[in-house]
Amino acid sequence: MLTDEAYQRIKELILDQKLAPGQKLTYGDLGKRLDMSPTPIINALYRMEHEGFVSSVPFKGFYVRKIGLQEAWELFGVREALETYIVEQVILVAQPGDLDLLEQKFAAHAAYRPDVYDRRRFMLDSEFHIQLARLSRNEALVQQLLTTFEHFYIRFRFSRMSLDRLQSSVDEHRQLIDRIRRKDINGSRDAIRNHIHNARNHIIQILSDEAAPDKRPVRPLAQRAPAMAKV
Repeated sequence: MLTDEAYQRIKELILDQKLAPGQKLTYGDLGKRLDMSPTPIINALYRMEHEGFVSSVPFKGFYVRKIGLQEAWELFGVREALETYIVEQVILVAQPGDLDLLEQKFAAHAAYRPDVYDRRRFMLDSEFHIQLARLSRNEALVQQLLTTFEHFYIRFRFSRMSLDRLQSSVDEHRQLIDRIRRKDINGSRDAIRNHIHNARNHIIQILSDEAAPDKRPVRPLAQRAPAMAKV
């Protein structure tokens, strides 16, 4: 269907950074880019709004949604719930040789060392986690995790990420694999939780800095967490 095609191609434009978070999406511009009539584009945008990738403002149009502090906190909470369960399931159901696939994803992520933290680096990191989810042999978990990562693919500006996360994330992945190989359920859960918390804190600090362009001191996360976690 044309709506499905428009949906995928608009996502690709955002992924390729040809449309930026916060940018207005006009039917005319998208029609020219996609060589499509307005109807499938409008339908695709409404679908993307329902899924949280774009937002609409009455009488103004659609915009690529930026990730805010509250939503980032919630997405990492979803990841923590999913992945602490995933590692337990992997230890219980993994077959001989399964972890070799995870080692391949680990090696690809560790080997890519860009001069700036870019989307490819993030995608290689997420592929490691998706492969881990696949080893649980639970497709529902895989799809939920994919959706969570997709929101960051599309709506976060990775150029603000620190290169310090390059090595620390590799070390954290290595520790996780080693604990899974030892069938250490509690240790594996602690390792994935620590990894997710470190990534969350880094991204929350970036978003806090963007929300405070005058660079006033931001309260420590430990003080801020309860209010942000509140529903």
